Amino acid sequence: MLGDVLSITLLPSGSTGSSYLVATGSGRFVAKQFDHGSDALLGPAEQFALLGVLADVGIAPRPIAFDEGARVLVTEFLEGAAPLSSESLRRPGCIEAAARCLLRLHAVDVDVPRFAPAVYAERYVANAGGPQSLSKRDRERHEELRDLALAFDGHPATLCHNDLLAENLLVGDDGLKLIDFDYAVTAPPVVDLASLVVMNDFSEGETSALLDAYFGCQVPSLPLEFAKVKRVVRLLAHFWALASGDAGAAIVARYRIEDDRSK
Repeated sequence: MLGDVLSITLLPSGSTGSSYLVATGSGRFVAKQFDHGSDALLGPAEQFALLGVLADVGIAPRPIAFDEGARVLVTEFLEGAAPLSSESLRRPGCIEAAARCLLRLHAVDVDVPRFAPAVYAERYVANAGGPQSLSKRDRERHEELRDLALAFDGHPATLCHNDLLAENLLVGDDGLKLIDFDYAVTAPPVVDLASLVVMNDFSEGETSALLDAYFGCQVPSLPLEFAKVKRVVRLLAHFWALASGDAGAAIVARYRIEDDRSK
């Protein structure tokens, strides 16, 4: 299907596996090799199906092939597209484009797991060595996260990306595209808005611009308090970092909370 392989180049990769640019006689493709035992919620087969829908909507690369046994997913390589940085994402034009992209994503009806922050927290804590290994402050954070997670029960949910690092948004001639749907869930859409804000250090003004662009000039009274949703995203990132150990040290350091007792 892909033709003879001419070259393979390692690409910047996330925590769930390694991605490669594969040049073949038929063109260039991206192949992701999922790590066995990774905490991805969606594997190659699930992402292949999801990307087929999202590519038709115009917000994701088209899937080419997958091998569930080998834990490999192959997608088209978006020529001329490049990942955003947190700084470039926070520019006014990009904030508006990201809001439009999320509106299109949240309108897609697919079957993916429900957002379960308390379950993820328990998994991360177990992978970090169990509750007994946590500091007193992290035990307090763990309890806080479990309490906040209760607020998500029963709220309407849509498809959410749930991992909106700037690097997971590519900008090119066709606008913004989303990649790496390892943690895609159904959740209240404010989860993605909070993810974009928290993962990319939005200021209050940039957050207001995002909400205005997403909801229109009149931001509604949100069924889930936005500050609490942001806190859930922040705490999940912290416990994910604890569970990650030394893997991807720079990424881990980016999400550790050092001391937020006053927050």
